[in-house]
This record gives sequence, structure tokens and C-alpha cells, in this order.
Amino acid sequence: MSDVEWHSVALAPIVLVQGTESLIADRAVQRLRALAKEADPSVEIHGLVGEALGPGALAQVASPSLFGEPRLVIVPELQSAPDALVLELLDYLKAPESDVTLVLVHRGGNRGKKLLDALKKAGVPRVDASPVKRAADKQTFVAAEFARAQRRIQPDALVALVDAFGTDLAELAAISRQLIEDTTPDPGEQPAQVTVADVHALTSGRVESTAFAVADSAIAGKEQEALQLLQQAQLAGADPVPIVAAIASKMRSLAKVTAPSANARTLGMPDWMLRNLTRDARAWNDRSLARALEAVARADHEVKGAGRDPQWSVQRMVMEICRARRAG
Repeated sequence: MSDVEWHSVALAPIVLVQGTESLIADRAVQRLRALAKEADPSVEIHGLVGEALGPGALAQVASPSLFGEPRLVIVPELQSAPDALVLELLDYLKAPESDVTLVLVHRGGNRGKKLLDALKKAGVPRVDASPVKRAADKQTFVAAEFARAQRRIQPDALVALVDAFGTDLAELAAISRQLIEDTTPDPGEQPAQVTVADVHALTSGRVESTAFAVADSAIAGKEQEALQLLQQAQLAGADPVPIVAAIASKMRSLAKVTAPSANARTLGMPDWMLRNLTRDARAWNDRSLARALEAVARADHEVKGAGRDPQWSVQRMVMEICRARRAG
């Protein structure tokens, strides 16, 4: 079985989409639908769900057609398929029909393991629909969303968007669509590349976006600017906990790039991000980084209940990061 990305999966006699991230699974199925219609507008599309899951369900829609039109057959809940269908699928796997694309969507769990093992042994292409956790993978997801809309987005804008909305993939997809719509020009005009300014205009109220801006200023040692940004966030009612979490994430990334033999692959980040962080890290040394990370850890402890004044804890953390940077 060979893994393929949802945004590049191609039509094949059988395709497996496996994982608990519904959005990725749905995107893969949507792409296969679009490819099937593009290849032949007369394609027949069948979904094996509910009452359509009776005995002989697969044979009924996948048997050679009298008129020879292609068919796309989708099993959207393979993990819940009745035993009769699983047995039919095992038999079909031995000799798939040439004019049928069978899409099997397994949304997690151990049920149907025998069939999954057989699909793997047969080398069926598989779309991994596991939860997207790494920032780099979320950025790839957003880039694919823009590519689907035939739009481009700057690398820095991509990072800013994931920083602001990366906790939930569905929200990230929705805000990407919103950003695409907001920056779509009038008919006849060439769409411009989406910029950081476009993202900031849309995410100005997001705590995460503000927090990463604070972190960028603090890492650069710009204490006054960082404190002004922090004050704006606090006056807007931003909770100290996500602010500290965002700044901690940025500081940890900065520390990671200073490790010996660090590279984009081992750190799970794109090359350009590694270059930017490496550039920022040149102004730091082990001692100054340790001091800044200690300030972050103390603030995290205090804003979660150990301190009397969470806002002061965050402010002190920002000042200590700036001073650690200047001392380095």
C-alpha cells in the first residue's frame, strides 16, 4: 500500500481513505469525485450507505454495465459496514472492474482489520486522514486549499494564518475560504498573491495572532514595541493563558533550531521557516535562551493559578525575554 496526499490522490480501481480527520477524508473524496467527472461527465456515482448496504450491494453497482459508462462507488463508513459487504469487498479485491473506481473510507477503529490488511497487501493507494498536528502539515493543508482555488499565498502569510487558526482544521479551512473570497478581485482582474497584511486584516482580533506578534518583537529585543502589543491584547480582554502558550511555542521553535544538526526535516518545519528562525537565533546564545525559557516557564505556571496577577506575569515574561535577548 502506498500513501498519497489527499490533494494529489488520483483515480484508481480501489482507493482507501483511512483516518479520523473527517475534513481530510471528505477533501479526498471530493477530489476523486471531481476527477471522475472531469474524466467522463457521464460517470455514475453510487454511495453504499443505509438501505444500499443490503446483500450483493457491491455487485449491483460494480458489475459490468450494459452501456459501459464509468462508475465511482463510495463506501463512506467502511468501519461500520456489515459483514456481508466486507466479505464481498474481500472477494472484489481479487479482480476489480476496470471501469470502476471504488473509494473506501475507514474513519478509524479496529473493525474491518482483515479487509484493511488485505488492501495493504494488495498495494491499494491510501490517503492518510489522520489528525493534522504539526504546524508544517497544517501549512501544507492551507497551501492546498489555496491551490484548489487557483490562488497563491505568501509563505509568511501562510504561517500567520496557521498561527491564528491552527488549533482546529475545520476553522482553518473556513477562514482560508473567507480569505480567498475577501481577496478575490473583480471579473477581468488578475488575483494578487495573498499577503501577511491580508491575513492580519482578517485575524486582528485573534489572541494567537497578537501573541505571535508580541513574541516576534520580544525575540528581536524590541521591548517597547512588544509591551505595546501586549497592552493592546490585554485591553481587548485577551486571556493570559493562550498568550503565554503562543509565546512559549515561538521560543521553543527558536531553541530547537540551535540544536546541532538541526534541519527542516527533523524539526518538521519548512526550509524558509528554518532560515528565518536561524537568522533570529544568531542574536542568542545558550545562556540567554535558557534565561528566556525559564521566564516563559515561570509565567506559564503563574497564569495557570500560581500567581496573583496573571497580566503582570505576562508583562514580566515579555520584559525578561527582551532583556535576555539584549544580554545575549
